[in-house]
Amino acid sequence: MPRCSKKLCLKSFLHPLQEKFQLFFQKGGLKLKLIGFSLIVILVTVLTLSSIIIHLMKGSIEQKAFEVATTSIERIADFSNNALLERSYENRLTLNEMIKKIRLSNIQGMLDISIYAHYKTDKASTFKYVAGFGRYENGTLLDDAELITSLENSTSSAVVYDTRSFEMNDESVEAYRFIKPIRYTFQNKTMLLGVVVLHYDKEAVTGVVYHTIYIAIVMTLMIILLTTVLIYFAGLRFTRPILSIAKAANAVSSGNLDIHVQVTTHDEIGELAHQFNHMVNGLREREKMQVFISDSTIDMIQEDSQRQLILGGEYKTLTFLFSDIRGFTAMSESKEPEEVVRIINFYLNLQSKIIKNNGGDIDKFVGDEIMVSFAGDDGVERAIQSAIAIQECIATENAKRDKNGETICHVGIGINRGEVIVGNMGSHERMDFTSIGPVVNLASRLCSNAAAGQILIEQATYDLAHNDFDTTREEPISVKGIDHPIEIVSIVVEGA
Repeated sequence: MPRCSKKLCLKSFLHPLQEKFQLFFQKGGLKLKLIGFSLIVILVTVLTLSSIIIHLMKGSIEQKAFEVATTSIERIADFSNNALLERSYENRLTLNEMIKKIRLSNIQGMLDISIYAHYKTDKASTFKYVAGFGRYENGTLLDDAELITSLENSTSSAVVYDTRSFEMNDESVEAYRFIKPIRYTFQNKTMLLGVVVLHYDKEAVTGVVYHTIYIAIVMTLMIILLTTVLIYFAGLRFTRPILSIAKAANAVSSGNLDIHVQVTTHDEIGELAHQFNHMVNGLREREKMQVFISDSTIDMIQEDSQRQLILGGEYKTLTFLFSDIRGFTAMSESKEPEEVVRIINFYLNLQSKIIKNNGGDIDKFVGDEIMVSFAGDDGVERAIQSAIAIQECIATENAKRDKNGETICHVGIGINRGEVIVGNMGSHERMDFTSIGPVVNLASRLCSNAAAGQILIEQATYDLAHNDFDTTREEPISVKGIDHPIEIVSIVVEGA
């Protein structure tokens, strides 16, 4: 098996992890984003404040520690001056008593005080231990050659300090070392009597800072945990209505308009839910309005959705079918309006289903009459098939209705094909997308001339049909505006 390079192996290992993290953040949604944003704000705030506070605290504590150490070493140097100059028992006793008091005061951070006397001979200079916290035996020499050289070459009595390791209880402690030379001036001549060395625990300064950092970290973690819990439950309050709206939107996209989002808040989310319900109500109304609009009108609106609707039209070649119920006027005079509407709707609904199945577009209903258009080269054939199916279906239904004692109706159908003007007709306030022209008028005239159960079609239109149908030649008809008689045929329908 070939081995992959380190870079390729690392990439193949990290890529699934990256996808998992992306999926996690995507599913986390708004709650995770709120938590992440809040945590970033908390961390940045805490880190910024902590760095400023810790810096100020460290400087302040260090300054106080230096003041204590400097004051202590100055006092000890003053007492040591007489003890080292006269070197009497009484002076040394006084010096030891003062050092004892300092030791018993338990000044935080003070590790040791050592006083060394300076002895100078022709051969060398030495510093011997005189007094202090008792860490060294009498006579112990100061063995820091660098310090000894600095003391002998300098004439300053100022306190200086450096950082050194200090051995304490078999452990090495990082400490500040304060150094105070003890000098005596006589007859314009300065002599080095000795030196006071004070060790101050560095952790006494940094320990407080580290302790503060520890407390800040603990408090930050507690705040992060508490904030995460609070934001999670607060996020549920915000995301639940949003998810409810998203679920409702998904249902609407699937065609379910019988849905309503409960508005439980009075904020922006509540306003969103209110507007969503308003939108669904509008869609529900538009869905109901589509029943009153032809398919061609809907297509036109969808095509021109990005433009303002204007009055106007264009030429198209279409096949038209008109169907009209015979004896409607007499029937409407002898029956109640509710019954008349019920009967008409029965026959119109029956015809509409057949027309739809054959790809026809119902342009409009005019009382008991239907105006239908068929687009395409096979429009004539589909119009004839629709007309035959309508007459056959009505004949079948009429047999059932007559047997049940119900009112029966018959229809006459006219078919014609040709070029017409199709477009928006009417006014800017109320317009209708329809077709006009002599072709439409002739189809309507053929429908008016058709007897009950009859289908009349212009001969020229019938010649465009792809299939042969049983026909009967009818007497030509004269139409206003046309100077010659129109040849027509009747489609034979079995059982009609």
